[in-house]
Amino acid sequence: MPKIVDWDARRDEILAATWRVIARDGISGATIRAIAREADCSRGILGHYFQDKDDILGSALVLSHRRVGARMTAAAAGLAGLAALREVMLEALPLDDVRDLEAQIEISFWGRALGNADLRELQHSEFERFCGRLRAHLQEAAGLGELSEDCDLDLATHQLVVLIDGLSAERVMYPDRVSPQRQTQMLDRLLRSFQPTRSSQTSALG
Repeated sequence: MPKIVDWDARRDEILAATWRVIARDGISGATIRAIAREADCSRGILGHYFQDKDDILGSALVLSHRRVGARMTAAAAGLAGLAALREVMLEALPLDDVRDLEAQIEISFWGRALGNADLRELQHSEFERFCGRLRAHLQEAAGLGELSEDCDLDLATHQLVVLIDGLSAERVMYPDRVSPQRQTQMLDRLLRSFQPTRSSQTSALG
């Protein structure tokens, strides 16, 4: 009887192997040969799933983002406004080994995308997708009266993304300098800066 192959599972295994190679050897070390060796398959097998190295790298990035997105959805289930946004943000920050690896992969792609128009366009579309998610949570928070009246949603969205990117880069380069506690503290301070001050709440009630 011929062996039954779960093509989707095998593809995901190859992409997981790609993540491990990038985290260990950097984006330049993620060669077709290195990925095939890590995935315990031949280069020919890779050709059944992907067109070339850039296709593998782009697919690895997208799959990583989709898995993070699924975690965000699960973490924010049943919550609304700033409470939901905080859970989404916590899933995006490098707070444990899994998210550290995701940060390493993300940072590694930045340099690669500078010299590759297709990867750069892919990253831009992924960036816009994530920004849309954050802004939707902020919009909901505004509707719930959780944000100050002068809170600029576009600026707030940008601040949240910059916080993620900055902390991710620092965590990759200087892990001892950016503890999970420090990251959470910075996130909570930023979220509080979006909220009405006590004086404005008091005047509104009066």
